[in-house]
Amino acid sequence: MPSLNDSRPGTTVRITGIDPGQAGGSRRRLLEFGFVPGADVTVIARGATGGLLVGLGDTRVALDTRTAGRLRCAG
Repeated sequence: MPSLNDSRPGTTVRITGIDPGQAGGSRRRLLEFGFVPGADVTVIARGATGGLLVGLGDTRVALDTRTAGRLRCAG
């Protein structure tokens, strides 16, 4: 299943889950931000080191490559 890290800027994907390997605190923080199954996320930009700036509702969130790679998505 592709991860958010596989998405290109300008695309919108739907979160299908968080890799179960994600440490408990980080996983909980992602869920609190709204990265829940069924949420639509738009990739706005990719940084020089591969991190992503994403739009989640009215919020913009910067994710490092490792974290973005643990968010499973479709679409």
